[in-house]
Parts: sequence; C-alpha cells; structure tokens
Amino acid sequence: MGKTTDEYARRLVKVVQLLWRDPTRHFSTAQLAEVAHFSPFHFHRIYRDMMGETVAATQQRLRLHFAGRDLERSELTQLRVALRAGYQSNAAFVRAFAAAYGVTPGVYRRQRSLQFNNTPEMDMYLIELRTVAEPIHLAAKRHIGAYLNIGEAFSLLELAAPNLPLASNARWFGLYHDDPADVQQGIVGEELRSDACVEITAEATLPADLQKTQIHAGRYAVIEHRGAYSELDRAYQWLIGTWLPQSGEVPLPLPGIELYLNDPCNTEPKELRTEIWLALAD
Repeated sequence: MGKTTDEYARRLVKVVQLLWRDPTRHFSTAQLAEVAHFSPFHFHRIYRDMMGETVAATQQRLRLHFAGRDLERSELTQLRVALRAGYQSNAAFVRAFAAAYGVTPGVYRRQRSLQFNNTPEMDMYLIELRTVAEPIHLAAKRHIGAYLNIGEAFSLLELAAPNLPLASNARWFGLYHDDPADVQQGIVGEELRSDACVEITAEATLPADLQKTQIHAGRYAVIEHRGAYSELDRAYQWLIGTWLPQSGEVPLPLPGIELYLNDPCNTEPKELRTEIWLALAD
C-alpha cells in the first residue's frame, strides 16, 4: 500500500466507525465526505474502490442487517422496524427487504419464529468431519460487544488488508470466544469477545492494532449455512445442541469459527454462505 492509499485508509476508518455507531441513520455523501476530509466527488469513488461497494450500498446493507434483527427479536410493529431502519414508508422497506432476503418482512418474522419454537431435525445440515493439517495463521481485529456488530471490525480490517502479508487466496474468518447465553450482556453485549480475521503468512509482522492468532491443526465438524448472518444462531443450536450430543464426539475448548465463503458487499443476505467449524478432540 502506498503512502497516499494508506492515508486514504486512515481517513475512511472514521467513516466506518461513524456508520457503525449509528447504523440506521441516513448520512449524506457530503456529510461523510466531510468526516473523511474529501470532496464529495472524490469521496464517492475512493470509498467504492477501497470498500468494494458504494457508501449508499453500505448504509442500506447495515439498515437491513439490523432490521432483520428487530423483526426476529422484538415486538416492534413492522412500520416501527421500517422507521428505525431509516425508511420513510413501509412500502419502501418491504421492497428493499424482500429484494435482499427473498421474502417480505412479515413472512421472515413468521419463519424465524417457527424456527426458534421448533426442535431442530437431526438431518437439518450436512456434517463434514474435516482435518486441518497445518495451523492457519490469521491477522485479527478484536471486537468487544454484540456479535451482530462485528462487521465494523471486518471493515476496519479490510482497510488494513492491502498493507498486510496475506496468504495466497487469503480467506476471511470470524472467531467467537464466548457463548452469548453465558455472558452478562447488559443491553448491547458489552462483554462478548470476537475477532475479525484474515489469513496471513506464517512469518507476518503486523501493525500494533492487529494481533496474530491461528486456527489450530486438528479435527473439525463443519456445516455450511446459507442465509443472513443474523440467522447463524440457529445453525449453532443445531450443531452443538442437536448433532454433538448424538455424535459421540468430544468438543475442544476453542473459539467458535466461521469461514465466510462469499462477500456481503456483493451478495444478498439470502445467498450468504458461511461455514461453522467446531473443534473436536482426536
């Protein structure tokens, strides 16, 4: 990364932090350009080139991300969810949500309610027992707080990635250290620890705001979930609560691992593919 690009990345950090601090608020391009000290003309192009999507696309993705959470975890009316997500009308919200999630907000809410209230079937996911022969070396950006907000750490790591010694065909992982049910979360999940990670070379040297970590060599139970990240709790419930007790396997006390198989910047939530890895004893 050249000095100019490095400086641009530092300026965009402020924009990323602002968007995640208030994800359902609508910021104009001019407001965000001022935060990054760019003209609106240049900001639009620099943001798109460095983040992989327009700033308008980022804002809509965040609004729908948190609207999906509100629909499944709150008693808010659909109109209230739409207004909290920054939409001025229910009709506009329904169109945007259906395009991203494949169903209307009302259908999505009913489907998620049924999923939470029904016992998972043993064959809900295909299980793969996978052996990792060598440690996978990672650069990690720590996130403290609700897991649903780890996207901010991934965006900051993405800005740093061009300056990192990435592995060939580097993969992006999430490491989740705590069980939300066992942590005193308050109202925003202050104590949950997670890491946004990208694969690096073994000998990599990292800047001070990133840490080196690794996924250990060994055996893993792996499932693939297709759908929004906010739906992954159902996949974990099946893997740990349904499959594991009947498998005869013993889990290791290691973080939960997610491998992201496609990019949320250019993939609708309904098409996101995420592997969940559970470390197993030999």
